[in-house]
Amino acid sequence: MTEQPRLKPISEVLRSPRFQREVSVLLFVFAGISAIYALFLFTTNNSEEAFVMAVALVIQAIVCAVLAIIIRRGSVMTLVFTGFLFAANILFALFGSSWEDAKGILIPYGLLIFVLVRFIRRERRAGPAEGEG
Repeated sequence: MTEQPRLKPISEVLRSPRFQREVSVLLFVFAGISAIYALFLFTTNNSEEAFVMAVALVIQAIVCAVLAIIIRRGSVMTLVFTGFLFAANILFALFGSSWEDAKGILIPYGLLIFVLVRFIRRERRAGPAEGEG
């Protein structure tokens, strides 16, 4: 019989420099897209609602960039906090006042979760020596 490959525990995955680097790059991309969309809203719309959304997106971009920098430096606590922050944001969107607002946030966060789950699965399957350099 063949032996099942041993998977890394999640705690080891979260400490992996490769995983932290990939998550930080993903957060930088997410921050960049948010900033570009905010710039688009600032330049094309003159309504107060669009202005408020653009300011919120700029704040989100700044927060994502700061979290990415801290994660890149190796903070597992920030990595876990970021996961809880994104989960809370999704829950607030789902149970918020408007389904139209929720659809706009669920698509990018859904893609982010999909990529993160793939990163975690790949890192768990990696051997103990792989991904540590």
